[in-house]
Amino acid sequence: MRGVSFLSFVFPKFCVACGSYDHFSETMAVCKPCTKLHYLPQKQILKPNQVKLPFDRFVFYDQVFYLQTRGNFEKSLFQSLKFENERHLAKYFCLGQRSFSKCLKGDPPDRVVLVPSSPKAGPRPYHASYVLLAKWKKLWKIREDTSLRKVSADKQSSQGYESRFFHAKKAFQFTKSDRIMEGLHVLIVDDIFTTGATVNEIARLYKQAGVRKVTCVVLLLSGGD
Repeated sequence: MRGVSFLSFVFPKFCVACGSYDHFSETMAVCKPCTKLHYLPQKQILKPNQVKLPFDRFVFYDQVFYLQTRGNFEKSLFQSLKFENERHLAKYFCLGQRSFSKCLKGDPPDRVVLVPSSPKAGPRPYHASYVLLAKWKKLWKIREDTSLRKVSADKQSSQGYESRFFHAKKAFQFTKSDRIMEGLHVLIVDDIFTTGATVNEIARLYKQAGVRKVTCVVLLLSGGD
């Protein structure tokens, strides 16, 4: 711990939003005033942040929860995490996971799936979901299912509204055919929910494999921009 404190003293982590320094910025790259200004208003909502199921199309997931909504502030931070590798920000985007975890207390998931964003094997240089996975492994003794692969090199974010659904249909597949998924509760974790095409297609694959329930959680709920 002394080494960590010394490094923090020599190389302090300033808030990526306003440049100030405190314990919050050292922990998750966002200072306490910025957290109170942008995150606490979202936290005031007492009921769980759940996405309503669409009535205009068939869905395969059972429920979708989101931790935060994506405004200009969150969008800027997420770009810093994604393109500037500000990994401390992963903890900021995982705020609210405790409330979500309580929603699944009566039926905890058996497997967790991090949505792959690249057809290449191996982890991305950033992924805020890794922080969630580490917490949930301790909470639920859960295992990660790594048999899902993205086989399309195209990015979902570059697609138009309708194209997202057609792209998702051919974007993912399982690499193993001998998995035992019958009767399991699978938790899908993605970064951003815009149309829901990605998580819905992945949920379809798992339902075909025999899982009884698919729950999704996303870090940010997008306004569709």
